[in-house]
Amino acid sequence: MSRRADQPDTPADLAVRRILRERKVPAFTMIAGAGSGKTTSLIKALDHVIASRGSEMLAQRQQVACITYTEIARQEIEDELAGNPIVHVSTIHSFLWTIVEPFGEDIRQWLGEHGALDVDQAEAKYAAMGPQTRQKTKQDLRDKIDRKRDQLSKLPAVEEFRLGVGTNYARGIVGYADIVKLGPDLILRRSLLARLVSRRYPVLFVDESQDTFDAVVDCLRHVAVEESDAFCLGFFGDPMQMIYTNGTGEIPVEPDWEEIPKPENFRSPLKVLDVINVIRGDHDILHQRSGLPVDKQRAGEVTYFVFPQGVGRNELLGQTRKWLREQSEIDAWKADDGTDQSKTLVITHRMAAGRLGFEALYDTFHGTVLAADFTEGKAWPLTPFLGTLLPLVEAAGSNRNALLPMLRTSSPLLRPGNIDAVSAQETLATLRAGVDELVKVVAVAGPGSIKDALAAAHNHSLIELDDRLIALLGDDLPEPMGSIDKALRAYLDCDVTELEGYSRYISQESPYSTQHGVKGAEYQDVIVVLDDDEGTHNQYSYEKFFGLRSFSSGDGTVTRTRRLLYVCASRATRALAIVFYATDVDAAIKALGGLGLPGAESVVTAEMVTRELDDGAET
Repeated sequence: MSRRADQPDTPADLAVRRILRERKVPAFTMIAGAGSGKTTSLIKALDHVIASRGSEMLAQRQQVACITYTEIARQEIEDELAGNPIVHVSTIHSFLWTIVEPFGEDIRQWLGEHGALDVDQAEAKYAAMGPQTRQKTKQDLRDKIDRKRDQLSKLPAVEEFRLGVGTNYARGIVGYADIVKLGPDLILRRSLLARLVSRRYPVLFVDESQDTFDAVVDCLRHVAVEESDAFCLGFFGDPMQMIYTNGTGEIPVEPDWEEIPKPENFRSPLKVLDVINVIRGDHDILHQRSGLPVDKQRAGEVTYFVFPQGVGRNELLGQTRKWLREQSEIDAWKADDGTDQSKTLVITHRMAAGRLGFEALYDTFHGTVLAADFTEGKAWPLTPFLGTLLPLVEAAGSNRNALLPMLRTSSPLLRPGNIDAVSAQETLATLRAGVDELVKVVAVAGPGSIKDALAAAHNHSLIELDDRLIALLGDDLPEPMGSIDKALRAYLDCDVTELEGYSRYISQESPYSTQHGVKGAEYQDVIVVLDDDEGTHNQYSYEKFFGLRSFSSGDGTVTRTRRLLYVCASRATRALAIVFYATDVDAAIKALGGLGLPGAESVVTAEMVTRELDDGAET
């Protein structure tokens, strides 16, 4: 039994267990706020199904399904359950694929219909282009239409379909963007598929339900209604934590469904808890309370700062961290060893890039097809540095004995069959010279040093490079063919030192993270930076949220911003600081107080931070 399953039960856990035991309620929704232990409740529910119905399900070749939002969440749940075969844990995309994969002709028909519709829409867009449209823009769209028509013509010959990242009709690949439409559509249209879901997975739980796609929720609701006698559906989530625009948010309940609130919060200290309850608002279904025993509850600390927008952000933020360490009444903002272990949450990756020194690197990949991989640390052009070259440089300076084992993995010269006793000494000399040159390039750095480092590694066979990078290492280059080609050239022109800050950022070793990237995480001390000026998300505005900018009644910006602020503020387990960069400092201070945030009557300004630090230095 997993560690989470051994945690004490909450009333919400008991309610779920009753529903699963009695089998009278076809579906339920658990509303579990930040810090409530939503995943623990989910694990407990799965554990109960395993214990109470496991043998029955095995005999009938059934499983309890658990759909998660990310691969990381899927792995976490799998680990908690030790890979129990009774439970099928999968992401949304892979779950839908397990249902529709056997129905190849239905897949072919759906892809054909929707592909033809896409072509018709693109043709209409092309026809509407006027003389002012750039010729390249028109040609790119025409090429896209021609490629889509060519793929559609090859669709009838596809013998087998498989799931992939991007759809390719000619190769029978159904992409992630299509499966979340195709799967629900087929389940809604084919009663056989709805029956198949309920017979194969008589119990189905959806994790992070607020972020699940509308179409997926609709098809599962359909199964729960149509197959109510043989199916139990459970949604675990919190509408207040829906911070992505494609999520469904609140799950409407049918008359015979049950809604289960889970108001306990096991993470936040009392002062932070008061703040996040105000952010949730009086109209919210959930008012959170501490779930800890009284003797384990702590007050915590909340501090508000209002700074003017403009230059000097990084320096002022550094002074703010120092001020917090010196002024804290609970000895927060430092670890036991005295170092700063706080986490600063910013609105965009660009803001973090600027503060950690990899802004040019960010700009290179932002807006390209590699943007998502870049923010996750998986972009293929960077893997030579992250996986091999930077570790080689580090080992060369601190532990040269580690170089040879690392090179045995990376260098083609050291592979079996490529080295013999006669050439061994020459080979090692080549590699040694390559490492020394690489270290020198990184030490000198400067614009273009990424290209110089890759060239040194390639010329001395420290690593095998992708052909696309090798083609760009020479001086006689052809004209760039597309956006990726241009991005790769800009990447090679970057300073190799930017990779250090980037590496720290993606490995969560830096003091920064984006506000979207921390849901589910927790940190002792958290600084939340509210700065519309540096953000590029026009879907969020802290100035609108605080009433400092006007907005229309149909503008969802305020709601989205409220949710994002709630997610960020609820990460802190000890101390919370909210730093608001405003165009009008006096108005912002007044707005903070007007919102009713506890402690907002004592706002710290930039002048106060500077003055008190100076006074402390003089003392």
